[in-house]
Amino acid sequence: MMKSLIVLLVMGLATAVPSGASAWSINFENGVDGNPVSDIPGISFHSFNGFDAVYGDSRTEVYNTYSDDLGMGWNDQTYHHDGDLWLWAGPDATAEGVIVDFDNNDGTFFSAGYSSYSGFYLVAHLTDTSVATAVGGSNRNHPLQYLTVNATAGTFIDYVVLHDSGNEWLVDDLSGDATGVNPVPEPASVALFGLGIAAFVLTRSRRRT
Repeated sequence: MMKSLIVLLVMGLATAVPSGASAWSINFENGVDGNPVSDIPGISFHSFNGFDAVYGDSRTEVYNTYSDDLGMGWNDQTYHHDGDLWLWAGPDATAEGVIVDFDNNDGTFFSAGYSSYSGFYLVAHLTDTSVATAVGGSNRNHPLQYLTVNATAGTFIDYVVLHDSGNEWLVDDLSGDATGVNPVPEPASVALFGLGIAAFVLTRSRRRT
């Protein structure tokens, strides 16, 4: 029984600690409303005029948002997301959008859930200077829609530009496969890690007695 428990705990620890796999996902739930999104290793989010994109938290009740998975809305509920937090360009950004820049420039795909007042664009700038673009229509008062851009054969994604026609959008649930991107562990993963350590210490203590 103890052996089985240890095996399960080791499996849990494997999900809590980065394994070196290149695939990643970001849901922004560890951010703080209004803070720049500058705390995720391996990736940066900044506007064309030099400002970092920022976290938005619907629990502040100052945004016109709706959480699809929580089933909760605030104000006129125009812009949809998952959970409580999401990313937007920030009040100082221009309509040119947000640059999602990767440290290692070796990704082959990038995906984002978006909610926007007008059409929305993912424009991937590739390592051979070409671009790959995914375009979605206006998506307000509806659940998140997802767009994906893929690098062409023999190239990789250098950076991606997110934009609409007027800086009236948010994104959530990003994913991709560029190496070096290391999202902050979710609270559940941190708790699982702590549980595993506690069980390990308890097992060693029992062996000594």
